Parts: sequence; structure tokens; C-alpha cells
Amino acid sequence: MKSILLVIVILLTSCVTQSANQYINTFDVTKYKTIQIEPCIDRTKNSASRDIAGEATKSLREKISESGLFEIKDIGELMLTCDVERFVEGSAFKRWLMPGWGATKAKITVMIWEKSSQTVLTVLSSVATVESGGLYTLGADQYIIGVAIDDIVTQLKRVSKRS
Repeated sequence: MKSILLVIVILLTSCVTQSANQYINTFDVTKYKTIQIEPCIDRTKNSASRDIAGEATKSLREKISESGLFEIKDIGELMLTCDVERFVEGSAFKRWLMPGWGATKAKITVMIWEKSSQTVLTVLSSVATVESGGLYTLGADQYIIGVAIDDIVTQLKRVSKRS
């Protein structure tokens, strides 16, 4: 019985997610009510089987809307551009065998512009990684983009100061 329990614990080893962010500027969010979100661009050139850019755009629109920071419009006071710079699907089995091998990774970078002056207000970049784990981390490739975008929205809230 103990050996079965040990095998289950080993198979369900949890994942590790890390993020890194870069800020250029803080800005007063109260000056702006609307934001225009451009479709994300997939710069990975390795995900022909999936619409990574579409997934990132959808997640970004949902999470910005939920945040309440801005109203999303077709033409907004601010414009947000998004690049999927890195995406690796990874493998839960490989992560279980040797942490670091088979890692699932996503790097998303967004740039927020003030449209009237064509000024970049801030650039946020997030790297989300699942480097270890077993069965518990199955499907990490389905949620890793959302994790990176959650982190970007959290950082956007921190960067955008309120009067």
C-alpha cells in the first residue's frame, strides 16, 4: 500500500511557474477610459497546428475587460499591441522524468501606446514556465498563455498609478 501511495505522490508532483516583468514607465490610468487591443502576433514560427496568437488575443481581451481598468473599444484612447515571443508545448511525462526537460513555456510582451501622441506608455513582458511535475501538469500548454497574461494584467495594475 505504501509503495502505491509513493507512486501516486511522485506522479502528482506539482508544477513551478515563474514570471519576469519589465516596465518602462508608470502612467496615470485615470486619464484614459478606453483601450484598443490589436490582435496578438505569433512570432514563434513553431505553432502551425494552433492559433497561438488568437488564443493570446482572446485571453488578453477577457482579462483586461475583467480587470476594469479600461473599456475595450475598436478605437480607443490607448492602443495595446501584443507579441507571443515564445511558446513551447512541453511534455508532462518528460518533466516527471527529469525536471527542466519537457518544460512548457510562454513569453508574452505587450506595449501600451497613447494614440494621440504616439507615445509608448509602458512595455510589459511576462515569461511563464512549468519546469517540473508529473500528471498534475498535464495540459500546461493549454493554460500557460493565460498565466503569462494574468501576470501582465497584474503588473499593468501596478504600473498604472491612480491620481
